This record gives sequence, C-alpha cells and structure tokens, in this order.
Amino acid sequence: MRAGAVSALTVVGIMTALTAGMASTTAVAAPSHSASKVKKVHSPAQTRQIGIDLGVTKTGPASANEGDSVTYVITVTNHSSSPSSGYTVTDYLPTGIRGVVPPAGCTIPVPGRLTCTHGPLAGNASDTITLNGTAGQGYTNLHNIVTVEGVEPDPDYSNNADAVRTGIAQRRVDLALSKSGPRSAPENGQVTYTLRVTNNGPDASSGWLITDQLPSALHGPFTTSAGCNVSGSNLLTCTGGPLAAGASATVTVTGFAGPNFNGIRNTATVKGNDFDPSLGNNTATNRGGRAGLRITKSMEAPRTIRQGDTVRYTVRVRNTGDMDLVGANQAHFTDDLSGVLDDARYNNDGTASVGVISYSQPRVGWTGPLHPGDTAVIRYSITVDRRDFGDLRLENGVVDTDPGSNCPTADASRECRTLGLVHVRDKDTHRATVHHTVAADRPRAARR
Repeated sequence: MRAGAVSALTVVGIMTALTAGMASTTAVAAPSHSASKVKKVHSPAQTRQIGIDLGVTKTGPASANEGDSVTYVITVTNHSSSPSSGYTVTDYLPTGIRGVVPPAGCTIPVPGRLTCTHGPLAGNASDTITLNGTAGQGYTNLHNIVTVEGVEPDPDYSNNADAVRTGIAQRRVDLALSKSGPRSAPENGQVTYTLRVTNNGPDASSGWLITDQLPSALHGPFTTSAGCNVSGSNLLTCTGGPLAAGASATVTVTGFAGPNFNGIRNTATVKGNDFDPSLGNNTATNRGGRAGLRITKSMEAPRTIRQGDTVRYTVRVRNTGDMDLVGANQAHFTDDLSGVLDDARYNNDGTASVGVISYSQPRVGWTGPLHPGDTAVIRYSITVDRRDFGDLRLENGVVDTDPGSNCPTADASRECRTLGLVHVRDKDTHRATVHHTVAADRPRAARR
C-alpha cells in the first residue's frame, strides 16, 4: 500500500476517535475503516521506518456569543529533526461559523472545508495558520476538526488531528428606539428629527438597522449621519455596527415642511442582528399634534358710547390642542381696526400676559408661546374722537388663519368680533340721535 494511502486511513481513524460522543454542528463523512484495520497496516517494523513526524494542534475560544468574532490558531509542528518537504492542512469548518476568509496559502474548495498547502518545514520547527470567522445564530456549539498530511511517510499518526469545541450562547440584546422632533412647523420651515437607539443589554449588540418612512409632507429630506441614507420615496435607512450594553447611537434627518405639515405622525423602527427579548420598545413615533386655538374677544364700554369715551378690548387665546405652539410656530392673531379708526383713535396701550403685542396702523398684532392648556390675555383700548365722525360703528374682529383656530376670519363666529355704536348730538337741530345697542353689541365676558 502506498504511504499516502496508509496515512489517510490513519488520520480518519484519529478523527473518528476525536469526535466519538461529541455533538458537532458539522457532519464529517469518514471512510468505514476501523481502528483495527489501520493497525494491521502499520506493523511495529513499519512505524520504525524513517519518516517525518508532523503534528497539528488547534486552539480557539471555549465559549462565545452569537455574532462574536471567533479566532482559531492552527499550529503544524515538525517533531522530527529532518525537514519536511511539504504538507496539507484540512480544516472541517462547522456550519455555524460565518464569514471565513481563507488565509494565505489556503482555499475553500467546497463549502465547509478549508485546505491549506504549504512547502518545506524545517526539523523541530512550526508553522501557524490563523482563521477568523463569526459565530452564527441558532447554534449551541462550534465543533471544529483539523488534520495534517505530510508528503513523506509519518511514523506517528496519533498527533495528526485535533479538534476544538466552542460553546455558543444566545446573545440577548434589548434595543430601544426614541424619536423627537417638532409636532408642527410653518410651511417651508426646517424640520429635524432625531432618532436614538439604545442598547439596554444585557449583551453587546453586533449590529442594528433603523427604518423610517418619512412623511410625504417633509420635503427634501437629507441626512449626514454615518451609515444612513434617504431614498427617493422618503425612506430613511441607517445601518449601525456593534453597540455595547448601555451605549447609544444617534442619527438625524432634516427636511422642510410642506403645506399642512401640522398633525403629521411618523413611526420609526429598529431591528437588531441579535435576539431581542423585548420588542415593545423597538418603535418610536413622532406624534404630530392636534392643532386647537380658542379665541374670544370682548368689549368693555359704557352702555351709551359718547364722544371722548374709552372702549377697552380683551382677547383671550387658549391652546386647546396637544401641540406646543412655541419657537417658529407660536400662537398669534391680528385685529384690523379699520372699522374703528374712522370714529376713534388707538391708545397704544396694549398689554399681554404672554408674548408680544404690536401695532402697525390699522392692525393690532399679537404673538406668543402657548403650551397645551395655556391661555394668554391681551388688552388694548381706543378712545372715541371729538370731531367729525365716520359711520359711528366701532366694529372689528380678530383673525388667526392657523389650522385649529376658531377665528379663521373676523366673521367666523360671535366670539371673534365686537360691535359698538357711537351716540352723538346733531349740531344743527340739537336733537339727540340715539343709537341703541342691541344685546349682541353689549360687552361680553370672555369665555374660557
């Protein structure tokens, strides 16, 4: 029998002994040669023949988590004083190892088998081969067998195979996602969403993916965050690498508000590479608010308004929605005094409990921040002139065109408008012309 054939049978016998009683993720087919038959091939006289005694050992981690990087070191040693002219290492890779790249001098001719062919090895010298991979999911262990076969006859085949078993633990990674951003924005206003993924542990994450279908009302979205991209259909995707337990990663995406951006609700999702024991916190919604603004205007004046009298106005603005009306999206209104100033003058005495009041003839304006449930009280007055008069009607109303307002026009409701009639004496006849104010024109207490 040829020396090469004899050694192959012996190596298979050693492999069979190594794997006896051990569970492996890789099924290794072995020829049906028994150990007794191998012994018959090698008599004591034959094993004393001059040859090269090559041995192989393999080291690797005893345990790892799913997704961990796993490194094995294969060492081939020439236990003889004479040099070996060459050898071949065969490593039967377990199916549970991923991403193996053959090192120099090695190939993977068929799935699950690494073959390394090397040249001369000096007497009493060693070579090492380093193998890197990743522990896959769904496996309890990685059982890895390696053999070496020399060109020359080998007098001792007991050291021509070795095995390493790495226990695999399921990685448990609780990823949580949060999302923040404005609930509303004015048209063409800049909008930025911030997404934050946090690893609540207990293990480190081997990687994660965020997807967020951005609303169509967000125009021109873009991101500069590493690993992120926005497609033409407004789909944000972010791929992240390892994340230690307790650590967080933040990404941002920015765009511009289109018409009617208020009220947009937007949900993002994170998915990890590892087992997540708690999926309830893997989504986050930027809740678009429900706009609501209740405005009431009242007038305080004598029952009969005469020349020189002062008429006081009170406007109450209440945020009845669930949106914060702050920053670039504050609450506001205007009051056009055109129907008043032909009979009176504005006293420039406006005050506001919240925000800023302004006047640019003929309009009074107010802008102020209002959180849900907050109310602003704005007051200002006019004085009836002692001169020729206009139509003797003090008629004006407040306007706020934002969504949710009850006063999109001055005539939208009775709460938005006030009316007072001026009483004057006719200079020619000295008759008093009395204009009675109807109930609708009397001062109203502002409803809250």
